[in-house]
Order: sequence, then structure tokens, then C-alpha cells
Amino acid sequence: MRQRIIEALTYPRIVLLANMKLEECPHQLYFDHKDARCQNCEQGQECHWMNINDEFSVLARKPMDSLYESLKFCIDYVSAQRNHEGHNVRRCACESCQWVVSAQRLASDYRYSRKADH
Repeated sequence: MRQRIIEALTYPRIVLLANMKLEECPHQLYFDHKDARCQNCEQGQECHWMNINDEFSVLARKPMDSLYESLKFCIDYVSAQRNHEGHNVRRCACESCQWVVSAQRLASDYRYSRKADH
């Protein structure tokens, strides 16, 4: 499950980077939680996510619940991007919409496995 979630985070990382405005960032997309500009930046959440999920080696050591939360953030982010562009995630066959459906299934599998463990 861990490897599946880590692999699933690859696509939204590409989407996030493509949508972020590097030229507007004084920190070159490095989120500085002490800087008020970062706290008030419209890219703040995305930038923060990129910084805590930037390397696969780091992801391999993250607790599963943290990986799950990262996946949920990405599902919401990619879904919002597609909805903003008029896509219906359930009916559209584009790569992004298909990723959302697949990631939602993966998140559901993880939730189900957690319940089975308890």
C-alpha cells in the first residue's frame, strides 16, 4: 500500500509544479513558515505540500497516515483544477480525471485496510 500511494503522488507533483508561479516566489518555491509572505501567498498550501513531499526517500519513511493525508490533498487539488476547467471527473477520460478516480479508489482501499486492522 505504501508504494502504491508514493507512486500515486508522482502525477499531482507534476500538476502542482506546472501550475505554480516560480517567478512570483521570493523563496523559489521553498515554503518558509516563518515568512509572512509565505503565510499569505496564494500558492502557500501547494508550496508547503511540495516541500514536505518532495523526495521519494523522505516519503518512504513517512507514517502511512501522513502519506494518506498527502494523497487526500492531491485528490482535492487535482479535482478542483479539473472542476474549474469544466471537467466532470466521473465522466471525463483525460489523464487528470482518470488519476483522480484511481487515487480515490486507492484512498478508499487504505481507509478500508485501516478499519480491517482495528
